[in-house]
Amino acid sequence: MAKGWTLAELAKRAGTSAPTLHRYEGGWDRFEVATLRRIARALGSYLEIRMVSEEADRASAPGASRRQLVSLLAPLFWDRKLAPGDLDRYPGWVLRRVLAFGDRRQVAAARRFFGDDAVRAAAAHRSVDPRTRNYWRLILQETDDGASESPRR
Repeated sequence: MAKGWTLAELAKRAGTSAPTLHRYEGGWDRFEVATLRRIARALGSYLEIRMVSEEADRASAPGASRRQLVSLLAPLFWDRKLAPGDLDRYPGWVLRRVLAFGDRRQVAAARRFFGDDAVRAAAAHRSVDPRTRNYWRLILQETDDGASESPRR
């Protein structure tokens, strides 16, 4: 931890529990804004929440971000070296490989870069095994007719 605190110490300073912090640290994405504000305050920071369209985010991604994504995904491409241009030329191929073999970080990065529509198209490809296809239908909350459902709360 940057300040040298344990999770228990930060939790106490933020008025939350160590298990909550552990879930956040492990990738839990059901954040409570009030809890995040308390954590930020305890760390001497403030909370900033932004909404950026996926299209605008991809369009403004600098070359370094592309290189970082290629570097993160490179271990999944054992049969051919992945190049930054492949992200634009072969997005379906890249995504199918990531969906089939990627870990949580690799999948999240590819999903941010390409967007859910591209993930949906890649997961629907005939070469994707049925379990992976069904998993992504659930993740993207699609109904049987292909329409997206609103998230359940």
